[in-house]
Amino acid sequence: NLKSPLAPLSEADMEKAKGLFEIYCAICHGSTGDGKGKLVKQEKFLGVPSYKDRVITEGSVFHVETYGLNSMGSHANQLSAHERWMVAAYVMELKNK
Repeated sequence: NLKSPLAPLSEADMEKAKGLFEIYCAICHGSTGDGKGKLVKQEKFLGVPSYKDRVITEGSVFHVETYGLNSMGSHANQLSAHERWMVAAYVMELKNK
């Protein structure tokens, strides 16, 4: 039930969110969110789902970024709360593409 405190993100904010996603998330989740990042292709991590196959919300993405889930650890030390909300918005954009 978490809701983003950010207004709809500007184009510049979405570019920053994309950059953060590419640094922290794409290595496992893939640059398109298909679950086929470099570490998955090298079989270092298995079972990373595609965003399109999951029922997710901005709030659920923020929660997982903050606390981790399964093999994914928390990213709260790497990303501020504001940045985690930005990445969550970007993930939802990927899911909807």
